[in-house]
Amino acid sequence: MLGFVGTGLMGFPMARRLLEAGYKVVAWNRTVEKARPLQELGAMLASDLREVAEKADVVMVMVSDDEASEAVVRELVGSKSGICVVNHSTVSPSHTLQARRLAEAAGSTYLAVPVMGGPSEAQRGELLGIAGGDKEALERLRQVLSAYLREIVYVGSPEEAAAVKLAVNSLYFSSMVGLAEAILLAEAWGVEPHKFLQVASKLWVRAIIERYGERLLSEAKPLRFKMRLAAKDMFYALKAGYDRGQPLPHIAALAQLFLEAATLGGMGEEDYTNVIRFLKSRAASTAQRSQTT
Repeated sequence: MLGFVGTGLMGFPMARRLLEAGYKVVAWNRTVEKARPLQELGAMLASDLREVAEKADVVMVMVSDDEASEAVVRELVGSKSGICVVNHSTVSPSHTLQARRLAEAAGSTYLAVPVMGGPSEAQRGELLGIAGGDKEALERLRQVLSAYLREIVYVGSPEEAAAVKLAVNSLYFSSMVGLAEAILLAEAWGVEPHKFLQVASKLWVRAIIERYGERLLSEAKPLRFKMRLAAKDMFYALKAGYDRGQPLPHIAALAQLFLEAATLGGMGEEDYTNVIRFLKSRAASTAQRSQTT
């Protein structure tokens, strides 16, 4: 029996893939309604985390932040010795170090395997796993994890895996915001956005255009990644640099931008590509204020 904690936008399709692969799964989610459909697919729903630990020797975790992760890991390893926690969450390296030490002190195993990809990749089993922790334990779980991971890249310790995940996310977010600002720059001078994309797509930035171009220009932006989580990830990246004395001024600016869009812009639960709409609205507000002064 496998355990799965956190059945939200990402966790649900991952747990579903395990069920479709023939594994028995006991699932728990803080909001029970989000886990209920898994029961219809054959999963057992646990009443609490202690029950998950009692029924499963390996528990996958996919939660939103350090606080949620700490509460889950502490409860799981405190409920049963020898459990293996596989944390797919995007959390900070400092929390990951603490979680690993907590698990080891309880006689359990902690693997950090944050994933790259969104809900659609999870549904297709095409996520990329960035793995850190005990290699032998990881190898024993490779077949299980292949239910939703197309590839696993081992990078070292759990803390290193957490750092690599944040570093890659910072590249993704930087690319997207850079493209959004480039579109707005061209548009400010009367250039139709698709004309700009046509030119840019002939250069080395073509992959960025293909990934984000139409998503940024589309009015409808299906939810793949919440704005508030983008702000959280960049804050964690900034703090990870601070913890090692490494200045990250560009990441600091990204964290501030996503936070403003999530809070001041009211876009916290919307897809992070809506940052282009926030930048447009901020420009409009600035122009309006200048006209009234």
